[in-house]
Amino acid sequence: MQQHLLLVDETFDLNFTQEYHLSIQFSLDGFSFCIRDGLQNKYVYLFHKEFSGTPKFLHRKLADIYAEFDVLTANFKTTQLVYSSPDKMQLIPEAFFSGMEAQTNYQLNHKLEADEELSYLPVKSYQSLVQFAIVEKVKRFFEENHPGTMIQHEFVNVLNRYAGKIGKNTLLDIQIYKNQFILSVLDQRIHFCNSFAYRNDNDLLYFILNVAQRFPEQELAVHVNGRINKRAPIYHHLRQYFKYVSIQSRNHNVAYSYLFDQLPDARFVNLFNTQS
Repeated sequence: MQQHLLLVDETFDLNFTQEYHLSIQFSLDGFSFCIRDGLQNKYVYLFHKEFSGTPKFLHRKLADIYAEFDVLTANFKTTQLVYSSPDKMQLIPEAFFSGMEAQTNYQLNHKLEADEELSYLPVKSYQSLVQFAIVEKVKRFFEENHPGTMIQHEFVNVLNRYAGKIGKNTLLDIQIYKNQFILSVLDQRIHFCNSFAYRNDNDLLYFILNVAQRFPEQELAVHVNGRINKRAPIYHHLRQYFKYVSIQSRNHNVAYSYLFDQLPDARFVNLFNTQS
């Protein structure tokens, strides 16, 4: 996929942003935003820029994008901010959470840098919380540019969408990013959740099968999204081992510009579904 992507439907009008809904998703891997026309109920704008580097440079990269795209600070009907951090988050049961011990618990698995702030968001349907670290300077940047808009976490949104909608099969959910992926096993409760670093498809398959064998009595339905499409080797590998394998689709209750038909994978599914 291109490192820089800009798709703008011909119906987009910068003078009518008061009728538009803005969704922003950011991470160390890149920055994306999309705009939905509320009158047409149609996505008419998508931007993505891929980058890499350390957290301390994220603020500078965000500032450069905002300087280039005035539309980001226009007056929208609604604005949503979504942070994606598969390598800097953890899911914990609500019963185990204590504000006094939050930092200590987080540091059992992750390093909290001096310039990072620890946040948490509830996943009420699963009586859990997602803890995640975000660079303080980045958080202040979004607060200044989008006052009153809370920063959500992508994985919280994913879990909330699944709540109460999983069928009879236990779900094996796989969120694939550039160098990390999140693997979850859930039905009416969460049986397993962890993130892993990977280098290639063999790594992906190894971790997935290793986790799946812990649930031999359940018939697992595999849902995948992110950096995957039906031509990807990992998709065909999964179909060899699991009876039910599907790539998460976009929300069908919303229209999309024909320009979006050229998107090569499911990378923006969670971004589009933010407003569903």
